[in-house]
Amino acid sequence: MEEQNINHYMSICFKNNVKIYPIIFMPGYMKIEVDYAGRIKTGTEKYNSRTEQKQLQEKIQELYETIAKRIQSRGD
Repeated sequence: MEEQNINHYMSICFKNNVKIYPIIFMPGYMKIEVDYAGRIKTGTEKYNSRTEQKQLQEKIQELYETIAKRIQSRGD
């Protein structure tokens, strides 16, 4: 994904009070959390914090894109 696109998608999400970020799940592992206006949902997939950083970041970018497109399709 191009950097310009991810910035665009993140901007749409931020304007609509959506934030996506990694959290520590247990020592050595992380999960992704989505915060929509204070309603927090934690993902089920866990990522090894030493070996799966790239996959974690790619998934966060993918979620920003997916959610931004949903927001745009609603006409917000």
